[in-house]
Formats: sequence, structure tokens, C-alpha cells
Amino acid sequence: MENILFTKVIVSVIVFLFVFAVSFWAKVETKKIQREKKLARNRYYTIKRLINLFSLVILVALFVIIWGIKIKNLWVNLTGILAMIAVAFFAVWSLIGNILAGIIIFFTSPFKANDEIEILPDNVKGKVLAINTFFTLISDAEENIISIPNSILFQKYIKKIKKRTA
Repeated sequence: MENILFTKVIVSVIVFLFVFAVSFWAKVETKKIQREKKLARNRYYTIKRLINLFSLVILVALFVIIWGIKIKNLWVNLTGILAMIAVAFFAVWSLIGNILAGIIIFFTSPFKANDEIEILPDNVKGKVLAINTFFTLISDAEENIISIPNSILFQKYIKKIKKRTA
């Protein structure tokens, strides 16, 4: 009995170190690509968060297998947790809408940091400072910083203003 427990602990530590090493390697490679392609830092940080999330999911799945947790028990607990999460999602729907809109804006790239944009029909113009999880920051002509929820940007027309060359 003690031998089996000891083996599971050792295997768990090895799996943890392996997943950590692969995650670290993926982040280093992503950082290299970000530098080579001269991509915005915020894109690297978003991909880094996705790597962390994916690593955590893989780690939990492997620990479930190693420790022999019964799927039936796990399923009952998981459905209970999902029900609570569903209630919480309903309570924070606008936040979730902003997060999803931010993800879509990030990956579809209608605009990026340092682009000049105009939000129509509101006629809000400015330079994009950052695309965050919940909102996008824009600096207008008077250097005021405007915080616009991503769900609003997702629903409006966005005009990307071309840079004029002299």
C-alpha cells in the first residue's frame, strides 16, 4: 500500500515537472516568434495565458488518471460545479460578453495597438493604446484616454484610419 502511494507521488511529481517544462518551452518559443515577427507584446501575453490554461487542464487530467479518481464521482462533482458556474455566468453576463468580444477582436485583428480608429456612428476617434480583457483603451486628439468596453467595439462599425505619408 505504501509502495503504491509512493509510486503515485513520484509519478505525479515527474508528470508535473514534465508539463511545467513543456509549458516553459512553449512560452520561450512563443516569445522568440513574437520578437522575430515583431508582434505586439499583448499578443504574447494572451498566448502565454492560453498556454498556462492548457497546461493546467492537461495536468489535472493526468492527475485524475494517475490517482485513479472514478469518473462517476468526478462527473457528479463536475456537474455540480458547472451548475454553480452557470449561475455565476448569468450574474456576470456583461463581463463575459466583454471577455468574449475581446478574444474575438484579438484573434480577428480588425485593429491593433497603435492603430488610429474611428468608432461609428459615435464618431469617437483615437489611437489604440491597448486591447485588454474587458475594454480597449484609446487616446483621442487631446490625449484623453477613453476606455471602451469590448462588447461595444464588437457591435459598432470600426473605421481604421490609414496613416498619411507626406
